[in-house]
Amino acid sequence: MGNEFTRLSFEKVINIDKIITVFYMELSKNFCYSGEKHDFWEMVYIDKGEMICTADKNRFILKSGEMTFHKPNEFHNLSGNNDVSPNVSIITFECKSRAMKQFEGKIFKLDGEEKTMLSTLFQEALSCFKLLDETNPLLQKLKKVENAPFGSSQMTKNLLEIFLIKLSRRTDVITKKMRRSYIIDGVNVPYNIKEILDFLKTNVYGRITVRDVAKATKKSESAVKQLFYSYQKEGIMHHYNSLKIDEAKRLIKDGRHNMTQISDMLCFNNPQYFTKCFKSHTKMTPSEYKKSLKLT
Repeated sequence: MGNEFTRLSFEKVINIDKIITVFYMELSKNFCYSGEKHDFWEMVYIDKGEMICTADKNRFILKSGEMTFHKPNEFHNLSGNNDVSPNVSIITFECKSRAMKQFEGKIFKLDGEEKTMLSTLFQEALSCFKLLDETNPLLQKLKKVENAPFGSSQMTKNLLEIFLIKLSRRTDVITKKMRRSYIIDGVNVPYNIKEILDFLKTNVYGRITVRDVAKATKKSESAVKQLFYSYQKEGIMHHYNSLKIDEAKRLIKDGRHNMTQISDMLCFNNPQYFTKCFKSHTKMTPSEYKKSLKLT
């Protein structure tokens, strides 16, 4: 009779070996951590506010409701944005499963079901694991709670594995590189805007249009305009001309070219249009600007 049954083993795509830390922190808006790297995974979730996150070469904003992962030996740190006090949940764990590869460099925006799963996971984990020093969770020392609920340790492991499998099925994630942020003129600028700024700066001696910017950044013209408007209200072409005028000022100071040559070098339609643009941005003509340099 027993030979009539087929016995199939379970496939283990993600297997958590050990838990290192689990904690929830309410941080100040000017919180700053110098950073670290370690040989295990770290899962970071922003429950409230936002934080500036660094992961190797990527610096980006992690917003409320978003989660990211730091792979083993990836240098990372967190700091507040000096505006809103954030709340953050962190779990660190050992896992050598190859499926974890898909979490590298990713940012996940959790939906309602995933937030509920995460809440259940933390509730279970905190019922059986406790930090040795709750005032300093970054020490990363955990101990088991005495008289913890039956099976809570296994439940924590299983819930974490189920949560990770659920996330791995998502197709609408973004990468840390896409969210990468830079400090430009004292302002945090995300990667997709920095990409536009770099293209404009690289082509300051050329003649480009919004269509060229869209093609270079693999976006639609409307998307590029809307994205740049969130950074600067004057628009892409106004900023492009500003870059040209800044370069024209540098060339005028250099003194090796006349105004017609500078106009040609920067691909203005003609010297008259160059003068019009220059005055629009500086409130003086190129010649007046050159004279003003001699007075300083």
